Amino acid sequence: MSLSNDLVYPKVALTKNMELISGAHILYLYAEREMYWENILSFAATGLELQHQVVLLESAERIEKIKQQLARKGFSDEQIASIGLIDHRQFYDVHQSFETEKVLQELNASLQHYVARGAPIRIWSRVIWNEDTCCNKEIPLYEQKADAVLKPFHVFTVCAYDGNEVAANFSLQLMKGHSHIMTDNEIKSSPYYENKQKTPSLFMEDFLQEKVQHYKHVINEMPDAVFIFSGEKVVYGNYAALNMLKCKESDLRQATVWEIFAEVSHPIIQQNTEKLLRNGRVPLEEMQIKTYDGQILDVEVAAFPFSYDLQNDFTVILIIRSIQDRKAHQQLTIKTEKLSLAGQLAASIAHEVRNPLTSIKGFIKLAREDVMHEAYYTIIEEEIDRIETIASELLVLGKPMSVEMETCDAGKMLKDVSMLLQSQAVMRKVDIQYSEIEANCFIRCNAGQMKQVFINIIKNAIEAMENGGVIRTSAHLNGDKVEIIIKDEGKGMPESVLKKLGEPFYSTKEDGTGLGLMVCFNIVEQYEGTIRVESKVGEGTIFTIELPLFLS
Repeated sequence: MSLSNDLVYPKVALTKNMELISGAHILYLYAEREMYWENILSFAATGLELQHQVVLLESAERIEKIKQQLARKGFSDEQIASIGLIDHRQFYDVHQSFETEKVLQELNASLQHYVARGAPIRIWSRVIWNEDTCCNKEIPLYEQKADAVLKPFHVFTVCAYDGNEVAANFSLQLMKGHSHIMTDNEIKSSPYYENKQKTPSLFMEDFLQEKVQHYKHVINEMPDAVFIFSGEKVVYGNYAALNMLKCKESDLRQATVWEIFAEVSHPIIQQNTEKLLRNGRVPLEEMQIKTYDGQILDVEVAAFPFSYDLQNDFTVILIIRSIQDRKAHQQLTIKTEKLSLAGQLAASIAHEVRNPLTSIKGFIKLAREDVMHEAYYTIIEEEIDRIETIASELLVLGKPMSVEMETCDAGKMLKDVSMLLQSQAVMRKVDIQYSEIEANCFIRCNAGQMKQVFINIIKNAIEAMENGGVIRTSAHLNGDKVEIIIKDEGKGMPESVLKKLGEPFYSTKEDGTGLGLMVCFNIVEQYEGTIRVESKVGEGTIFTIELPLFLS
């Protein structure tokens, strides 16, 4: 089988299992490193046996291993020395940027050198690039231009990419610049190749149809719902998808993604669509779908690009699993934990309130006997104040989250609170610094509650710094999170104390109730955030609050 009638080379074994007769530009998406290793060695060894010019672009470490393996196979030092061994990092210059034209010029110059020798050429290249400095769109464009450079010379070229790291949509773009697609075990012609009419098929059509039917049957029998969306429209749903939505296949083909998913999940769909369009990956998401009989189901959704229609490159496959049972179990667990916490809290309250009441009761008995000293009245007032403090903090703890939610800039709120508490801090020889505040740290919350969290933590920091010092507050974006950091130079806490933070009535202060921090943890948790506490005795404490970034 030949790619050209003008030039026919001797039979060339591409790998152990594949044979071709003329040049080809092959995209190799490898999955297993051992198979990759076997294929590159077979590629090089076969080339040497057929007296071809072999060029390998790999890492310097692997090049040395290839030499050793070829020597073990019985190839002479002269044969091994004839191989063009090039460090692929040097060739693609990934430490700077992927300059397409520069790499193409290097490729063309290298080809001219080998063409002059007259023997057939085979090139193996593991393509790499720096994702920080190179847009993914440049790589498929480079492969298409490289294909045009390689074609006149009938070179056997394998461009290897790690299939575990390449996004599906990105691999589809790569296929446009390669005449063939290769995996660890097989090879076939690329359906997306620009000049595919000139590309021979390596498999019989009926064999391909058999494969398609087999995979379709497997997908239909999957226990999880599988949907394929072309743009916004559903183009396929397996049996589990029909059962989940309680609809007929004809109904499903008329549906859109916005109709299937509940409105609360629409913002997540928009965000993930943008990520997929940028060749990014999206995590498993908890979302809600609407069935055709009006129910709302909690589901877990995995999404990734998929090829279904050549006219529409952006097609997405969703695998959806119901988590109704898991949610019900979680709710039961939460309810049980709440009951347990309520019991612990009731016991703690009884203990904390009983002590001042016992004191008050004793003093009242002395008053009745008219033997109470004037100073005892002050003690009674202090004990009553303590009961009032406990009651006030319990009311805050038990108060449900305000429904008055709004979009707030966490950085601005942190700065406002820091300025508010500055005068109080100065009295204790403490300076609150708030210069590291990044703009647009937007979160969805009740502003009053969030400010209360900042006030509680900063006040604790002030009180922990008996000899003065500096409190550093900062707010910045960290991916899809807003990170608020409050760092003091206080006396710090040992590990045994850190484990108990947030428990009711556990406090390192003599007159503390421990409810203040419990309120902070409760508020942040309700906003789907977390609080981390790091502390070293004698050095200070760091509170890190992470909250979801809200993009309007």
